[in-house]
Amino acid sequence: MYIQEDDRRETIAAAVASVLIHLLIVVVIALSMTVPIWHFPVPQEDQDPIEMTILPVEPPKPADPSYVRTTPQNVQDAPKNAPFESDNNTRAASEAAPSGREAMPSVDGEKSPALELENRNYSGGTQGQPSPPAAETVQEQPAQPAPTPAEAAAPAAQLALREAPKPEKPREPRPEVKAAQPKPPAASGFQPETRVTRIRGNISNRGRASVDAAATPLGRYKKMVSDAIGSRWYYYVNNQIGLLNIGTVDIRFQVGPEGKVQGVKVISNTSNESFASVSITSVLEAEIPPIPPEVAKLLDNGRLEIDYSFTILSN
Repeated sequence: MYIQEDDRRETIAAAVASVLIHLLIVVVIALSMTVPIWHFPVPQEDQDPIEMTILPVEPPKPADPSYVRTTPQNVQDAPKNAPFESDNNTRAASEAAPSGREAMPSVDGEKSPALELENRNYSGGTQGQPSPPAAETVQEQPAQPAPTPAEAAAPAAQLALREAPKPEKPREPRPEVKAAQPKPPAASGFQPETRVTRIRGNISNRGRASVDAAATPLGRYKKMVSDAIGSRWYYYVNNQIGLLNIGTVDIRFQVGPEGKVQGVKVISNTSNESFASVSITSVLEAEIPPIPPEVAKLLDNGRLEIDYSFTILSN
């Protein structure tokens, strides 16, 4: 009798506990599905609105024109915005149909970092080869047999004045440097040996391979520098060709206001040390004219930085 009443009490207690547990679960679920309004940020009326300003994109500044060796054309006015400068005004033309994307003629030739648009034979000019350097500047060279007629002939060698890397910071106007007017190159009519560079361009105007180039004071001065170095270099190469290997030497240097060479440094060399030595000596001994005032004011500190390539080609 007492056992049955105890069982009834336990059953009622279990039922009440079950109901409470289910109610608690329902309340928890309801709370988790309801986001109280105080959880949302209250907008502040006195907060300043967000403003956006769109600035126009500045067009890129045109790059300084690069020097290129040109063949004289009967062009009076320089092309507008010419990408190249030289001692002559030339108009772009191509002997072949367009085959690339660059604003250059399409020509077949040698794979070379230099830009050459014509095959030329070496010429020492109307004054011939320059005289040997003064005794105190001659570097001792190993004794060598007299050159054969084939060795005495001009080697298959070419030069290329290339542009040194552009400065990262924009150039600021410099005070005018007073210097004497440039004199003509020592070897008048000097012409280095060149071979056409392989190019794939988009110029459609038909004619002798050429580019848009403007004759500028800087272009004319670079031509003088190139000829002064080249005439001395061919003198050494012709006399020491038996010691030199095929390859290219890239040299970087600066020309000061008075035409003096400074900071000569070999950038790369795929030939031998004798070839590098000959090329460095040619740069140091070149009779470079002073930088004219109209050119000096365009340069950093009145000095011209140049990259020059010397190459002996395989026959």
